[in-house]
Amino acid sequence: MCLLSDCFFARHAEAELRPCTTAAPTTPNVIVFVSDIERSVRWYRDNVGLAEASEPDIAERHDSQVTVMARNRAGVALVSSGRTSRFSRDVQMVCFVLEGPPAPPSGSPPLFLVDPDGTSIELPAFPGPVQQ
Repeated sequence: MCLLSDCFFARHAEAELRPCTTAAPTTPNVIVFVSDIERSVRWYRDNVGLAEASEPDIAERHDSQVTVMARNRAGVALVSSGRTSRFSRDVQMVCFVLEGPPAPPSGSPPLFLVDPDGTSIELPAFPGPVQQ
């Protein structure tokens, strides 16, 4: 009985991962370790279209070691791990489901990027019509 329950929940979780193919959609609660916080803030702003979060509950986590970047409900908490860190060798993968550029148009294959620290970034096509 327990096994059937586990299978049901596993399928449900798998369905929630769509449209991302390699990782679950990323929210501002997801941590990405970076070696240079300023460089990463610029990269996520310029390449993914995220901005520094100004929401009260998230802004409390902003300091010189942590910067929360977000757009709508997609985002990450960038955490400085220092220039030489045990985290720098760990493979990280994140997925941002964004409405509009830089995400590809609906029906297109996902766009894959790599941030300055080697984190794999997936930008899938937005599943619905883009609102103007």
